[in-house]
Amino acid sequence: MKLKITSIVFALCLNFPTIAQTPVNPEQASILQHKLDSCLTAFNLPGIAATLLLPENKYWNGVSGLSDIYTSEPMNTSHLFYQASVTKMFVATIIFQMYEENLLSLDDNVGMYLPPIPTVPESTKIRYLLNHRSGLYDVFANSAATNNWYFNPNTIWEPIDVLLTYNNNPLFNQNAGFSYSNTNYILLGMIIEAITGKSFAEELESRISAPLQLDKTFFLPFDTVTGNITKGWTSFTSSSGPFTSDAAPILTDCFESMAFTSGAMVSSPQDVAKFNRLLFSGGILHDSTLNLMKTCTDINLGNGCNGYGFGLMRYNFAGNTYFGHAGDINGFTQLTIHNEPDSITLTISINRNNAPRGPVAAVLLNALQEALLVDVNEPEISSVRIFPNPAKSIINIEYDNPPIHNLNIELYNQLGQKINIDPFVNSGYSVVLNTSHVPGGYYFLRITGAAFYEIKKVIIQN
Repeated sequence: MKLKITSIVFALCLNFPTIAQTPVNPEQASILQHKLDSCLTAFNLPGIAATLLLPENKYWNGVSGLSDIYTSEPMNTSHLFYQASVTKMFVATIIFQMYEENLLSLDDNVGMYLPPIPTVPESTKIRYLLNHRSGLYDVFANSAATNNWYFNPNTIWEPIDVLLTYNNNPLFNQNAGFSYSNTNYILLGMIIEAITGKSFAEELESRISAPLQLDKTFFLPFDTVTGNITKGWTSFTSSSGPFTSDAAPILTDCFESMAFTSGAMVSSPQDVAKFNRLLFSGGILHDSTLNLMKTCTDINLGNGCNGYGFGLMRYNFAGNTYFGHAGDINGFTQLTIHNEPDSITLTISINRNNAPRGPVAAVLLNALQEALLVDVNEPEISSVRIFPNPAKSIINIEYDNPPIHNLNIELYNQLGQKINIDPFVNSGYSVVLNTSHVPGGYYFLRITGAAFYEIKKVIIQN
């Protein structure tokens, strides 16, 4: 069962911003669902679940395909998924909470908190664990470690024993390069436990799950899962499939305890999306800390990922930047991303490994732009016309009323921030806006004059 947390901790949730509570309209949901369904065939997926959180407290949860390909059990929105390395974003957030509480410094070294580990230099700094610049060997690159998942499924490992038994010498000196390593985040979990004197499961519950009301987030094998984890599908012979083998023989207590804070979390797409959105809304960490987390090493990790920060991956889709994290393990592919200017959060959970999460995300984000136009292109109920919409470098505004004196036109992004524009009157009844300098996204035009007030939605595709 979940750990018991005092009512004081639960009261903290009152300090967090409101999360999306209104579903998108049926026509928008139909567009998104159609695209989600199309991903099954296009990308050879057994099943998929997705959550979108949007401005104006709107959301969409969609599922498609099967949880069990042999019994034809359909995927549903209550299913849980192994999150794999998405766990790292949660671990990094807890480290940065402790940093803000002055419980640790990013320049503290491993030797300050942990006993000697022959393959881990004691001088290794926390900051280089967070951004994978420690040079430490990835313990799961050792096949002797991962073979245990299948052959010794009921063994529960202590994290230090995993490193003492299966880790190897560093690949390079810290901060001399970038190398993604699960060892980094196993060590971060051990440091959290050493400083707090509590298990990571307790810290995850008290710091994240309880305050944010993430009722479907669990840390295995230490939590008892409430709910159904969907079946994950893999291939034990080829990385390219066919993905028709149940991954359950690998997803065991042994895997979960070995992976520890590098990837042992189970959650729903809705919980992960909620956490991601709250993280970037400023409800969990200070803005200065978030800016540090987003400071990236430029590195191509595939699927649209072009950088790694301090527990965050940076993605680019259609010219827009997103931050979040991906996860991969036998049977599961995960992705959660958030775009701050447009306030869009997308979480994708797929029940097979090696799925093309980047292309799937691109399909859904393109579908979202199409769905948003359902609202933008509502039948006009006023005399004001906006075209083209979507727009690129120029927006035209026309109105049928007699010329409006002292017309004021303002452009706002979805966070309510005013964007500088330079409107000029093209005639007595029209205005042209130069938006060539405005990043692509979803905006609001406020048009006011004497006894005149209009708000229009517009998409800019620069």
